[in-house]
Amino acid sequence: MTTTVDVKSFVDELVADVVEPAADALMETRYFRDLRAGTLTIRRLQGYALQHTWFNRALLKSGAIRMIKAADNPRAFKDMIAGIVAEHNHPDLCQEFGINIGLTERDFEEMVPVHEVLLHTSVIVASSLINTCPAAGRASGLTNETMVQRYSTELFNYLQEAPYNIPAENLEFFRIHGIVDVDHAAEAAEAVVRLVRDDRDVEMVRHMAETQVRLKLGKFEGIYDAYA
Repeated sequence: MTTTVDVKSFVDELVADVVEPAADALMETRYFRDLRAGTLTIRRLQGYALQHTWFNRALLKSGAIRMIKAADNPRAFKDMIAGIVAEHNHPDLCQEFGINIGLTERDFEEMVPVHEVLLHTSVIVASSLINTCPAAGRASGLTNETMVQRYSTELFNYLQEAPYNIPAENLEFFRIHGIVDVDHAAEAAEAVVRLVRDDRDVEMVRHMAETQVRLKLGKFEGIYDAYA
């Protein structure tokens, strides 16, 4: 697979065959079935806020090391900078959502990541340090951004309705992600196309996307169980 056209076709197929079906599968997990049924508890919403804020902050902190590692690859380095700039305030927005539904700053300071969230975070951070394939790192972003966009739109829409009745201004985190992650996912897909160098990279990209799907689905199952 040596041409940009070949790589573009591969990425398009990856999105259609792996990433988008994963977003559909996420919507059929217990968390989102409860959301649509009006039975998702505030405790489980708080669990999401706590766990995802921790996750986002961990990724930002690891970003400094990832940028250093990418310093000798101008394209990868540029993509890293853009990603950090785009995401730098998202942990604070997620924490603000949690505080608006009853959590305190101390809750966020004392939270302990559940196993599934720790696993998801650790794989992303470790992969970025060990993986020699920059395209695979952006495939992780492509997968996660696509799934986050989908569930953010779902949460933004349903949480404004009864029985939740959460004002739209308190759902800014989800509103933003429901919009900007469309572009972020597209940018990640374009980056994968630019960064793929050979068939080994193609294999690594597919493996990363499939791994991130499993981890993201597991993350919501873990939150659902931990905050019963």
